[in-house]
Amino acid sequence: MATVLFVTATYIKDYTFVDPNVDEKYIRISIEEAQKIHIRNYIGSGLYNEIIGQVETGTLTALNTTLLNDYIIPALKWWVMVEAAPFLTYKVTNKNIVRKNSESSSGVDSNELNNFMDLVTDKAQYHTNRLIEYLLENASSYPLYDNPGSGFDTIVPQLYAYDEGIFLGRNPKYISYEEIFEKRKRF
Repeated sequence: MATVLFVTATYIKDYTFVDPNVDEKYIRISIEEAQKIHIRNYIGSGLYNEIIGQVETGTLTALNTTLLNDYIIPALKWWVMVEAAPFLTYKVTNKNIVRKNSESSSGVDSNELNNFMDLVTDKAQYHTNRLIEYLLENASSYPLYDNPGSGFDTIVPQLYAYDEGIFLGRNPKYISYEEIFEKRKRF
């Protein structure tokens, strides 16, 4: 079974800072991981599976086309950068993990890589926040967002794109998407 990807490696090369000479294998792996780890977590498994099915069969609805083109893909391209960057820096061989290097360039140190990762993560989180706000505002148009299913492997959408530095515990009270959207509009 072929994996359905929302974007191609060529798209990532054309619309991000990935050099055109990068092996497409590394980019495809990063696209798949970014979709499964990040996008699915923010839109939930119900809506994610619906869009995957529609892309696979070429039956993407107008609503899902808007969601995919205007919100998912802009976030996805930066999450691909987050997933790809460490693996484009290092190479796993049968003897060791080594830093890639060439005669005409030099690799970055870990501080520079961390700074780069922070920059692309910020962009990914910004676009993901736009995705979440769009879905919260249009939740009635996307019933699978609010009701992703009830199975053991169901992923309920995350409602915040930004990671917080302090964990203050979980709120045991259930809050609906409408209440969250109303609270976020006040800020």
